[in-house]
Amino acid sequence: MQFLKQLLAFSGIEEERLRAKWVSSAEAPEFAAEIRDFVDTLRKLGPSPLRKLKKAG
Repeated sequence: MQFLKQLLAFSGIEEERLRAKWVSSAEAPEFAAEIRDFVDTLRKLGPSPLRKLKKAG
């Protein structure tokens, strides 16, 4: 996981755009909360830098 975060940073992508967490199928409320938190993080970060590269290319 750390390697992937370093690779993203090297590529100019914030490491916060990658998250992994183990959640059991019996933990539906925790899963939903984790997804909401991740979506909030992504919204705060704004559009992906890859989107800008795609438009420029």
